Amino acid sequence: MPCIWSSIGTEALDILFTNWPVVSGTAFVLALEACAGAISGAVTQEAAQSAFVAAAIEAKVIFRIA
Repeated sequence: MPCIWSSIGTEALDILFTNWPVVSGTAFVLALEACAGAISGAVTQEAAQSAFVAAAIEAKVIFRIA
């Protein structure tokens, strides 16, 4: 079953690769892997979202959960 989150996962990967304030750290690497995994369907949407939020916290990115 294709993941509904794949287009958002692609956007999240783009943000991590092009506009992220850091390019290292455990949470950053895990977020890259989780978002890529969500696009392929190997990782759940929830796990990818959690990894992305953890990377944002680690990088001190201000965000709001809607």
